Amino acid sequence: MKRLRYSLVSSLLALAATVGGSVGAHAQQRASFTQQFAGSTVLLTTGDTLRGPLALHRNEDVILLTMPDNTVNTLSAVAVQSFAVKAAKRDNNLVYQDFYDTRSGFYRGSPYYDMPPRRLLEKTDTSLVRVFRTYRWNHDKDYSDFKSPAFFEQLSSGPNILLRREALVERVMNNGPMYGGYGYGYGNPYGVPRTSYYREIKDAFYLGLPNGNVLPLRSPKKDLLAAFRQQAKQIEQYAKDNKLDFTDARELAFIVNYANSLQPKQ
Repeated sequence: MKRLRYSLVSSLLALAATVGGSVGAHAQQRASFTQQFAGSTVLLTTGDTLRGPLALHRNEDVILLTMPDNTVNTLSAVAVQSFAVKAAKRDNNLVYQDFYDTRSGFYRGSPYYDMPPRRLLEKTDTSLVRVFRTYRWNHDKDYSDFKSPAFFEQLSSGPNILLRREALVERVMNNGPMYGGYGYGYGNPYGVPRTSYYREIKDAFYLGLPNGNVLPLRSPKKDLLAAFRQQAKQIEQYAKDNKLDFTDARELAFIVNYANSLQPKQ
């Protein structure tokens, strides 16, 4: 009887490991990601301007714009030149950061030299405006010449613009023995590890070049310094002096603004 029970438990553990592995691989894929904004201004490629509440479907690069008569306009990136959105009060997916500072410089002083970035306030700023622009993109397929329009959030000023794409990633979390995963309890008679999931927003950074191309910053520090090769030492020193993190969106925007300030005037 003991041998039969041991065999059964071993089989169940092997099955759980197999299923857990395949589920884990699936769970790290992008989840559906939609954000709601209380207000927006949308500039179409035709030159027309539309306004209203907006839903951004990030995976599909599509926006749903609610018009004054309550009809809904569905617009893909190919029809949109840029749009600005005002953060919704109750959108838990939003990351509230004051990118106005990084796009236009401080309200007082300059971010390029002696002043470090202002400390980020913890209070949610529901008046925050975020700007998105359309670029033609190869969807990170380095050896593909095919590009299609996609939305990127603008985080810095130009001429080289720090861009961001956010994705909602679903990850697997195994509950081990410390959490009762292998215990003999209700609903888990054989101690099979239980799997749960959590979601997080993952940032992908890019550099929008003056010629309209998009350069991925997969390793932000390495790739950014390579893009500004002649000014790399100055940029690295600026980041060090101001304790700026190349992987933090807000701080990376300050670094890009500084890098732009070092470029020869055209």
